[in-house]
Order: sequence, then structure tokens, then C-alpha cells
Amino acid sequence: MFELDIEMLKEQGLQIMDTAKKTAIDIADKGKNQLELLNQQARLSKSQRQLGALVYSLHKAGEENQPLVDKYIEAIAEIEKNIEEIKAHMTPAERAEAEAAEAETVEAETEPEAADEEPIEEEADRPRGETKICPVCHSEVDAEALFCNHCGAQL
Repeated sequence: MFELDIEMLKEQGLQIMDTAKKTAIDIADKGKNQLELLNQQARLSKSQRQLGALVYSLHKAGEENQPLVDKYIEAIAEIEKNIEEIKAHMTPAERAEAEAAEAETVEAETEPEAADEEPIEEEADRPRGETKICPVCHSEVDAEALFCNHCGAQL
């Protein structure tokens, strides 16, 4: 009888360990998915801002560079596709939570500035930050640019 109790406890212990292991793996996978989603959303936001800055600077200079604009649009579409793939692997509850967090972020970005806050300088009027050199045409470009604004090469 004593041996039977020990075997039963051993079996229950193994079941609890298996359940804990599965739960830990599920939590880790959920965290990885959420982190990857946040990374992709940050890339999307950055790419959209860069596209807007590019279009604005081209317009301001009276220039056109449709192939470069198209490259940014394609890059944005690829990031949006990645975001949808990540969301497809989430549970409905996780997806709803992620979409609520995304809506809060968008709302915070679009809220009007408070009267006592200093307005943020327009990007085109800011002093240039870090730059890098295009490997194709050797032009100086913004360090965060995805494509060279001179030759269109992907950076």
C-alpha cells in the first residue's frame, strides 16, 4: 500500500511538472509574440514617419522621386503583412489586447498638444542628427533611413 501511494504521488508530481512546463512555454511564446508585434509596430510607425518626411522634403524642394516613394510604400506593406501574420498566431484575447494597446498608442500620438507644452519642431527644420553614407552613391543620408534619398538604394 505504501508503495502504491508513492507511485501515485510520483505520477501526480510528473503531471504537475508537465502542466507547469507547458504553461511556462505558452507564456514565453506569448511574450515573444507580443515583443515581435511591438517591434513590428515600431518599425511601421518609423517607416510611415520617414515616408511622410520624404514626401514633404521632395515637395518642398519641388522634386519628384516616385521610385523611392514606391520603395517606402512596399516596405510599409511588408511590415503590415508581418504584423497581420503575428496577430494570426495570437488567441482572440491576445489579439484584442494588442489592438487595444495599438489604439491607445495611435490616440496618444494624435492628441493635440497641451497649451503649456512647447511645440515639437518640424523634422525638416531640426538640426540634422546622425547620418550614414550610402554604399551605392556615397551620399550622406539620415542614420535611420531605410533607403537612400538620392539613388534609392536600400540601406
